[in-house]
Amino acid sequence: MIYEATIIYVGVNDKGSEVTIKDSYILQDKESFSDVEETLYSEFGKMYSDFDVQAIKRSRIKEVANSRVNDDKIYLATISDTFVDDNSNEKEIKYIVALFAKDFDNAKAFISEYLKQGYGMQLKSLKETKFIDVI
Repeated sequence: MIYEATIIYVGVNDKGSEVTIKDSYILQDKESFSDVEETLYSEFGKMYSDFDVQAIKRSRIKEVANSRVNDDKIYLATISDTFVDDNSNEKEIKYIVALFAKDFDNAKAFISEYLKQGYGMQLKSLKETKFIDVI
């Protein structure tokens, strides 16, 4: 299952003053909220002072479609797919895919290739996120 989590910690700004910082992460392949929290504390607990997990929620993201290369940004694509159910009714489902890309044009090119894997798949939206990383 995929989760989204926000952590807060005390960091130092450019002027040397302490500030509270919030960062958001996507965590994949976790079984429960406690698995997510345990991962975050083991990953960041000793790295930051006054570290805490502020929020964890189940994500609407269906999958992370690729891996990060260098300093790629994280984008979210909302995709709709149509199918015919057992009663011969056409149905539409929407889901979200996370992907890494250098910029918006690269993200659009990647998701265009991704859409070719299924008949009736359409891109509904594509946006850059504020997630820091996928863990």
